[in-house]
Amino acid sequence: MKILRYYLTGAFFLFDLMTCWAQYQEPIQARAFPEKNTPEHTFKFRPDKLKDTIISLFTIENQIKDSILSEIFIDALLKDRNFPCVFKAETSKDTLFSKEYFSMPNTKNDIFLGTLGQLWFSKYYFSKDHPLEFISNYIVKLDKANDSMTKVIVEAYHPQVVNGMDCCGLHGPYSRYTPVAPTSIEEYTLLEFIASKLGDTTLAPIKLPKD
Repeated sequence: MKILRYYLTGAFFLFDLMTCWAQYQEPIQARAFPEKNTPEHTFKFRPDKLKDTIISLFTIENQIKDSILSEIFIDALLKDRNFPCVFKAETSKDTLFSKEYFSMPNTKNDIFLGTLGQLWFSKYYFSKDHPLEFISNYIVKLDKANDSMTKVIVEAYHPQVVNGMDCCGLHGPYSRYTPVAPTSIEEYTLLEFIASKLGDTTLAPIKLPKD
C-alpha cells in the first residue's frame, strides 16, 4: 500500500510538472508604429470585372513566386525554404472555409482570403526579443466609385498571435492563440500584390514599424 501511495504521489507530481511546463504564456508587445498603412485604393476597373480578376490572381503559382507577398507572408515552419503563405480566394458562392463569414449580412460581394492555417512571423507583434507567429484571414471589399472605377479595401478577419502553450488537448499540449488588433501591414501587402498584378504603380511604399 505504501509503495502504491509513493507511486501515485510521484505520478501526480510528474503530471503537475508536465502541466506547468506545457502551460505558459508569452507577453505580447507591439513595436512603435506611429503612422500605419491605409489599405485601400481606387482602381480603374468596373466592380464586376475587378472582382473576377482579383480572384484569378490568387493562384498558388502567382503567390509562391511573388516577392511582395514573400516579404511578409513567410511560412514559419518553412522559413528556411523561403516558402510564402498561400491564400485561397473564396466568394459567397464558394464557401469551403468561409461559410461563417458569408453567413453575415452585407458580405455577398466580398472576397474571402483564407490562410488555410498557415503562420508567418509578425513584423509588429513581439515577445521580448523575438517576433510572434501571426495568423489571420483577410477580406477584400469592393465599393463602386463610378461606372469605371472601384475602391478596394482590405481588412483583417480574426487576427491572432501564438504566444505560448496550453494543456491539454486530445493529443497533449497545444498552441495558445490570442486575438490581436490588425496591423495594416498584411492588409497593405495584399493590396500591393493586387495592384502589381493589375499594373498599377501608384501606391505609396508600405510603412513598417520601427525597430
